Amino acid sequence: MLVAAAKRRRIERRPALLLAALATGALVACRVPGFLLPEGELLRDVYLRGSSAVPTVALTFDDGPNGRCTEAVLDALAAQRVQATFFVLGANLAAGHNDALLARMVREGHTIGIHGHTHRVRPLFHAHLIAGEIHAALEAVDRSLRRAGVPDPPRVTFFRPPFGLVTGITARAAAAAGLALVEWTVSVGDWQAGRRADEVTAAILARVRPGDVIVLHDGDETHQRSEERCVDRGVAAETVGLLVPALAARGLAVVPLGELLGLVAR
Repeated sequence: MLVAAAKRRRIERRPALLLAALATGALVACRVPGFLLPEGELLRDVYLRGSSAVPTVALTFDDGPNGRCTEAVLDALAAQRVQATFFVLGANLAAGHNDALLARMVREGHTIGIHGHTHRVRPLFHAHLIAGEIHAALEAVDRSLRRAGVPDPPRVTFFRPPFGLVTGITARAAAAAGLALVEWTVSVGDWQAGRRADEVTAAILARVRPGDVIVLHDGDETHQRSEERCVDRGVAAETVGLLVPALAARGLAVVPLGELLGLVAR
């Protein structure tokens, strides 16, 4: 069971119909910084950030694993001696090509969350579809780790919906699966074509504050265009190498997501 040591943030209400229309028309790749569609009190337990009084931040990565791109990110994190959270897509694990990467995440102390199975929007509005997405992603993680020789895979406890789009249906499905919904507070469009690591790093540093959850991308949804080299998200690893020392120079330590959010496992 997850217990919050810090007060959970209540999310401001917004008109659900308007946001649903915006979401339907505007979602291309991860190009929208997240939508929240509140219903009743369901979204009071969506996690956005940690305490602003503690000089820590968390690094999170969406849309992987993606072969050499994820491998390079893991190398960069190891070089900087920090741990991150990877919100993986179940479909990226189905063929078994990324099993070793997922196992490496576990061995090196990173957190595995799920980002859905297929990265589609439609399931977020249908109870049976989103339940199926969550179940398929969790099963894919478990099977992948067992294929890679991890006999007792750690329990997945975090879920970030595709595009950060949270509906009441999604919130209920996550709760039923025992998952905490996690959004982000810093997103700078690292997925955009032509972005350089120094630009991405500068953009993050211009916005970051204590307690922030930073989102980057080690994959491109369910695409993996090359197994021999990193094609889809070449900027991610270099960004880690630039960003972590720059954060440290500002007195901001990179910590695991659970620690940042004040969550402990019981």
